[in-house]
Amino acid sequence: MNASLILRIVTYVTAGLILIMGIIILTGYLLPSHISTNFRIMMGIMMIVYGTYRITIITVKNRRKNETVE
Repeated sequence: MNASLILRIVTYVTAGLILIMGIIILTGYLLPSHISTNFRIMMGIMMIVYGTYRITIITVKNRRKNETVE
């Protein structure tokens, strides 16, 4: 295994975990009940958007890298 493959896997796992955490926060399972609903919704949506953004950027970067190699 080369270092770039390991880094790519770690990056996908991290982005996926952020996405999952956003979903969990949005559903309300992770935060205590005294946290306001508006904050929970805002935080959950931001984490979902950020996780999706990171996965998209990683995928695009890998496609461009593969196109330039060929």
